[in-house]
Amino acid sequence: MRALSAHTLFAIAAAVLLSSDLSCAGPTQSGASSSSSASLQASAQSDLPPSYDLLRASPAQSISSVASESSWPNQPGLHIERWHPEGENGVRTAFVNYNGESGLLKCTPHENQHKNEVAVLTALKQAIGGNSVLQVPDIIDTFQTNDNYHCLVLETINGYSMRERVFITPEHVRDVATFGLAHLISRALADLHEFGFTHGNITPDTVYLQLSKDDDSLQVVLTGFEGSQVISELPQPSIVKPRGYSPPEDYIESEIDQLSRDSWMFGATLYFMASGKAPYGFAYSKNHKAMLPVPTKELKETMKRVLDTGKNSCPPIKTKNERLVKQIECLMKPQPHDRDGACITQLKGRPGLHPIQISRKQVMQIYWGLLKERLPIIGKPSWQVEPPREERAEDTSTRYKNP
Repeated sequence: MRALSAHTLFAIAAAVLLSSDLSCAGPTQSGASSSSSASLQASAQSDLPPSYDLLRASPAQSISSVASESSWPNQPGLHIERWHPEGENGVRTAFVNYNGESGLLKCTPHENQHKNEVAVLTALKQAIGGNSVLQVPDIIDTFQTNDNYHCLVLETINGYSMRERVFITPEHVRDVATFGLAHLISRALADLHEFGFTHGNITPDTVYLQLSKDDDSLQVVLTGFEGSQVISELPQPSIVKPRGYSPPEDYIESEIDQLSRDSWMFGATLYFMASGKAPYGFAYSKNHKAMLPVPTKELKETMKRVLDTGKNSCPPIKTKNERLVKQIECLMKPQPHDRDGACITQLKGRPGLHPIQISRKQVMQIYWGLLKERLPIIGKPSWQVEPPREERAEDTSTRYKNP
């Protein structure tokens, strides 16, 4: 056995993942699944999803109407490369080319959330240094559409979200990877809080990992700041409530402690990174063979029960890493007053990750699993090739002989 630092191991693994030389497809930078994106591209790659849903429901919809909506948002110099399925609260996102520069378009019908995100991103960009662990994307431009959607174009993140990372990490090492990255993400969140802001929208889709341009160190890029607020000693209403990652008090109280809320959402994100599913809000459907949202009423009752009993009811994570389990339990304490931010600070304050006993063979399996996801399949995969039939020659020389 060989003792390797988890930081060293996953720094190398991240370098493998983020290497552009092996890239056969860019990151989605969206919460949508690859299957949803694929079906969307197959039907109408550069057209707005809602238009085509309406067209299928009403074939009589005029061609001119579709053409008009397909050119949305009608911003000069903006070319849509790929739409993502519409998100929560009517948010629309897409990969775009804006005046020759690649970017991510994000449009919302909620003006206050748009202005909030722009203000927080602008303030953080001025405060954060280039070598800081915490990074946020640059704003390329902002504009308003004719139908009152408020849009901003962000720079493309040269990295992968925690949702994408989960599905390109071998399942048997997800818990090890999660524990290795928890320290880094906690440093970024603690820095954000020191700048005077809560995040308010921490999910696997708003936390990215990238390599620094200066020294190849790992950086955490946070996005989705429409739910961010200035830290206050008084309870505040939550601006956005992402399903599966909002704490129990979001479903019961109108104003809550936003710092303790960040703690829960960080813990729920780590839970997803280690298990591949959100702790609450979704259930597996045998008919659809996928995780589907549970009814809102059922989710609210579940979260109320968690708050009343003081016990989480989500399935335990399958791992032998007790430190990871205890860390998630600390972050996701049912009672908000028990989540004082100490868990995030404790993670940040550790001088380094403890060495993990892992064999050279396991290290190579991790790297090979990451590499395989990045390599295109050339020709027919070996597991789909039908083996040749065996040549059989029947021996009849002794078959009917008397003993």
